[in-house]
Amino acid sequence: MASNKARKLVAEAGIKWDEILGDPVDAPPKSNDKAKEDAPPAGTSPDAIKHQTAEDMAANRGLRERYADKAHKLASGCICMWAVFLASQGVIKAVTGVEMWSEKVIIAVTAGVTVNVLAAFLGVIRGLFPNVEKRLGKKR
Repeated sequence: MASNKARKLVAEAGIKWDEILGDPVDAPPKSNDKAKEDAPPAGTSPDAIKHQTAEDMAANRGLRERYADKAHKLASGCICMWAVFLASQGVIKAVTGVEMWSEKVIIAVTAGVTVNVLAAFLGVIRGLFPNVEKRLGKKR
């Protein structure tokens, strides 16, 4: 406990010792103390949880927009480069009469670009917009 000197100083200031320390440490718990212990922390009220959920959903939407935009740019870039590839083949063949690449190469590049664009879109779409039934563990 506190020393007598501290008690005298507090008494001279006109403050009650119990106002400073509150209940004595050895005092038995009051009936509502148990309810306070069982209650959730102050920051986890249902409103706070709803607010946090709303913030999480907004952040999730932001990430979806960001990565969907990146996937769109990747696919657009692939298709544009494929168009440049075909246009350069056509111009060089028209001007010089010599094929830059054979038909097999053009078919392989076209198939590769198509597969890459579809894989990028499917991967991003499945990652950003997961199936709700799979997330909840339900089967069709």
